[in-house]
Amino acid sequence: MKKILILILLFPEILFCQNLAEDILRNVSQKTSGYKNIEAHFTNTIINESANLNISDKGVLFIKDDSYRIEMKNQKIISDGQTNWIHLIEENEVQIMEIDEDEENINPSKIFTLYENGYNYNLIEENQSYYIINLIPIKSTAFINIELKINKKEMHVSELKLFDKNGGKYIYFVTKFITNQNLDKKLFYFDSSEFPNIDIIDLR
Repeated sequence: MKKILILILLFPEILFCQNLAEDILRNVSQKTSGYKNIEAHFTNTIINESANLNISDKGVLFIKDDSYRIEMKNQKIISDGQTNWIHLIEENEVQIMEIDEDEENINPSKIFTLYENGYNYNLIEENQSYYIINLIPIKSTAFINIELKINKKEMHVSELKLFDKNGGKYIYFVTKFITNQNLDKKLFYFDSSEFPNIDIIDLR
């Protein structure tokens, strides 16, 4: 009886957090959808204590509509919305594949609006500068939950923490967020003719 009473007392607070989270994310979506494009500089950290893994890397993500480009030290990942190119720089290799919409992996072009489909969410923390919202996937995915840190002043996602089923944690911290630039269409296409000796692996 005591457990039931506690749940009844907590329910209005849980409902308030869900409604507030929905309002916050709606505002973020409205602002993000107004950008012509996005350039986000980030630090990516992968942690898995059981595997004794803790590595970090830096990169830049460009987004325009369904197209994206990720530039990191040893690789570039490019998509025009239909085809993906993974350029492994040290191996002098590019892998080409079609986009699989059924994959569990998160599409980088949707990284700042991933909460719009397939998640339940609630506000778990708020301070002077940020909201922190927890996302729980409605269907089973590679990640059991995701935490979003939202910059109150700019109203955009400034950090994502993704937790997988094996105890792994993937942290993406945005260090610079630039919008509405004049981005060349070539940015979202891999031209193999610029790399005459590259090894092309076409998996389409």
